[in-house]
Order: sequence, then structure tokens, then C-alpha cells
Amino acid sequence: MSKRALSDEGGCSPKTKRAAKETKPLDPKKFGGKTEEEVCQMLLPDHLAPSLDIIFMGINPGLYSAYLGHHYCNANNHFWPCLYESGLIPKKLGFMEDAEVLNYGIGMSNIVPRTTRSASELSRKEIKEWSKVMIERMQELKPLVICFNGKGIYEIYTGGKCTVGIQEEPLPGTDIVVYVMPSTSGRAATYPKRSDKLKFFSELKDLRDRLHREREEGGRGEPSSNPAVSSNQGVAEDGGKLQSSTVSSETSNLTGCADSSTSVTGCGSKN
Repeated sequence: MSKRALSDEGGCSPKTKRAAKETKPLDPKKFGGKTEEEVCQMLLPDHLAPSLDIIFMGINPGLYSAYLGHHYCNANNHFWPCLYESGLIPKKLGFMEDAEVLNYGIGMSNIVPRTTRSASELSRKEIKEWSKVMIERMQELKPLVICFNGKGIYEIYTGGKCTVGIQEEPLPGTDIVVYVMPSTSGRAATYPKRSDKLKFFSELKDLRDRLHREREEGGRGEPSSNPAVSSNQGVAEDGGKLQSSTVSSETSNLTGCADSSTSVTGCGSKN
């Protein structure tokens, strides 16, 4: 999604507003008779806890995820198969069991909690303000890794370009390693196949395991140097019952940007 699609104050640029007029009306049959306005009032719960291994971060909740109350629920999204096939979790899970990822040191959230049909409806100001909140939450929760599900999501958040894989700098004010993967949406043009995305999940698992070893050998590894330098390609190789956070935030499966369930064109994966 182009930055030009986001205005500084309003949700859409004139170009995006024109496109919005051409958008098909929401089919109420898909959402239990609810209107789009009603679905947009629904929030997607985060699944967060302190000291997780990885927190997957989307841009904001999409309609379908918010309506169902679960992350990455689009049938064409490759998130759940890749999560299992990479070895990040020991058993197959589906979107209805998304809260169970906490048992395996994994969390899910979004930068902006507001539900929209498309991430292009978010303003730059809104993203900037909620990014500050996101960073503050991560500083409190202290995960080993924050993984942005979609290159476009991270570029919207930072306002600059990036490459997929481990980023050189940790999350501001923390030692949290930042990893950027392609959107898990089946609509992602650069990596359309599940096999294309699986390697990034496998590298994320390697990164997690390496950070665990470093922590056991002498404390948390240094994200800005250790993981990125030790990766040849610049792409990364609990105790107690955890509970899901009631704070809402999500990803979407419509056009625009992406977070957990779906990805927006040129962005990442929306929940």
C-alpha cells in the first residue's frame, strides 16, 4: 500500500476515497446480518503475555477476523499451516484455537486496534499514535522477537523501506529483535505459495532457538548485532499457564494491508 493512500488526518486520500466508492457493499449474509458499520465496531482480542518468544504483529483487524473474533481466519491465509510445518508449534492449530499459541510462547496483536475493511482507511496520524502504544506494550511484555507479518506493515510503521528477515536495529528502547516476513496472505504477489513463506517461518524458528541458547549461555543475545550478523543471508535462521489478553487488535483478510488473517495489497497480512 502506497503511503499516498494514507492522509495525515483523514482515513483515505482522494484517490482512495474514489476507490472506496467503487467497493462492493458488504454482504450481510457473511456477517450474520450485521452492517459494515456494526462489524467495524467489533474488536479482535490480542493474545499476549509477558516474556513470550515471538509476538506476531499485524497492521489492524479486518472485517472477517473481527466478526469471528480470531486471527488469520481467511481460508487462503498460510499462517496456520506454516506455523506448524516450521516446527514453531508442536501440533496443528486452526484459527479457532488461536489463543492456544500462548502455550507455545507465541503471541498475536496489531498496531492499530480499529477494525476496517481496508488498512488504507487508517490515517498516518492514527498509525503513528498507535505505534507509540505498541512500542510501550512491547517494552512491558519483553518478548524475544517481534515479527511483522508483512513487509508493507513494517514499512508503514517505520516510514521507510526494508528487506525481509532480521532488521539491524531492535525495537526502539528495547533489545527485542525485529523480524519482518512476507505477508502470509494467499494474495501476496511476491510470495504467493505456502512453500515460499514456509522458509521464513523456519528461519524464525532458528532465530528463536538461537536466542534461547544465547540466553542460557549468558543472558539475552544482542539483537542489533548477534542475530543479524550470525545469519549468513541477513535473514534469520515458560512455565505456567498463559492467558489471552482482552485488549483488542487484529489483522484483516481484505484488500489494503495485512495483519493476521488477510493481507492488503502491497502491505502485509490483516487479521
